[in-house]
Amino acid sequence: MLSGLRTQIEAFNLQKVSPRERFKTLEVLRKAAFMSGNECRRRCEGKPLPLAAAEQEMLDTARRLWRSYAQAYRQCLEACLADDDTSLSSYTARVAHRVSSCLRMEQLTSYAGNVVPGPGFWKSFHDLFIAAEQAGCLGDTIEDRLLGETRDSSVRGQYAMALMLYLAQPFHFSSTQLAAVVRWLARWREQTRISEQEDTGSKYLPVLLDLDTDSPIHEGSSSARLPRWLSLDNVQRKIRKRRSALMAGESPESLRLGVEFSTEVCAALLKTLSSRLKQTPPLLPPDPEATPILPVGVGFSAIHRLLGGKLEADIPPLDDRMLKEQLAVFGQTNAKTEADAEAEEADLEEWHLVYNGHEELVLLRPPAEDVSRLALHDLLAFARSGACQLAMISALWQGDGGVLFCAATPLSGGVTPRVAEIRNWATGKVTRYPAFQLAADAERMQDQLLLPAGVLARSSGVRFFDVSGQLLYELRVAECLERAGDVEFWRIASQD
Repeated sequence: MLSGLRTQIEAFNLQKVSPRERFKTLEVLRKAAFMSGNECRRRCEGKPLPLAAAEQEMLDTARRLWRSYAQAYRQCLEACLADDDTSLSSYTARVAHRVSSCLRMEQLTSYAGNVVPGPGFWKSFHDLFIAAEQAGCLGDTIEDRLLGETRDSSVRGQYAMALMLYLAQPFHFSSTQLAAVVRWLARWREQTRISEQEDTGSKYLPVLLDLDTDSPIHEGSSSARLPRWLSLDNVQRKIRKRRSALMAGESPESLRLGVEFSTEVCAALLKTLSSRLKQTPPLLPPDPEATPILPVGVGFSAIHRLLGGKLEADIPPLDDRMLKEQLAVFGQTNAKTEADAEAEEADLEEWHLVYNGHEELVLLRPPAEDVSRLALHDLLAFARSGACQLAMISALWQGDGGVLFCAATPLSGGVTPRVAEIRNWATGKVTRYPAFQLAADAERMQDQLLLPAGVLARSSGVRFFDVSGQLLYELRVAECLERAGDVEFWRIASQD
């Protein structure tokens, strides 16, 4: 249905139809477009990257559908603005709002699949803003329940919402976190201000836009050709008030922040959102593939070998039945497929270091066949300055041409390879897995043990060895401190 609808809309855009008939036809098909698009977005959420071929095709089709739908409504909007056709003049605000909702759906679909919006997306949104501004309908509120966010909104609100989602750096969020952020910003988007002149009385630094480019915000040191200033003071005030209420003991549910998170987690997410809305994302070099090469180990087995570990049997992939059950229940799986396991057997991958921040690195992996698939919070290791350092994927997204970008947060403290011998509680089979002992430091009061996610849940007993095969009698785990991606962090039991 998705592919067929996209084909029909693209063909419809080429037909000569009166503006009123075009608008009526698009309105009739709109509910079907939302149903198909929402299903695609749900099926792409949280999937490892790069996407499987079928998943990538479905995502590309959905994105093309929304872009084609926006172009169709744009033809109607041009008729509204023309002096020689008054058949839709009374619907100008509604038509402009329909264009904005289609572009917003394209953005949400892209973010669900961890892909940047395609070329021309931001220029289309900037052009819509200019057209609505000239038509005098920029702030007119239109009721639209198909978006599933708020009952009504304006073109200015939808435009500001798209910009705020970009500033929030959505690829750092899990699907649950992103859904919460979208819901919060949808309630506050009409509180934003967009002006032609910088608001010098603003408490927070306004964001400079250039409506003559295909970028969300103005980049570089040159002057903006069509400047606008986005002020988020009122949104920051909303966030600040809710954080204060949470610290005072109110629950997220009472503040209409949802029921997905505890008070502490919700407050932390609001703090992160507020921080990102105050600054622009790091500017990546124009030619990322010309940046320095950094050898990277992906997956427990490859990292274990990088650290000098020797393991006869690497992590065995779960059977297809278990994979399907995890997908059915959770919508994703952390298990490695056979293709992933084969990729992990390869030598270190050559990535590019495109941004070297104080707390986070941004890496680029060029497109290639038979590479391992990555998910948010998976474990990486990279060799730099003669030493190996562990890092956790804090953001993951795919750019044009299949290029994979990854933001990685290095884990402080020295790391020592270990071997975990697990006895399966159901079969009695003994399997050895790679493990890492992370040394205590200023952030970590005691050593921790990093294990592949889920292995201890299937065990009736566990023993640990060093890489030479010596049994470590004193090494025992006490409790799981954190589960993230393909790794679990365990507290090591004291020797009392």
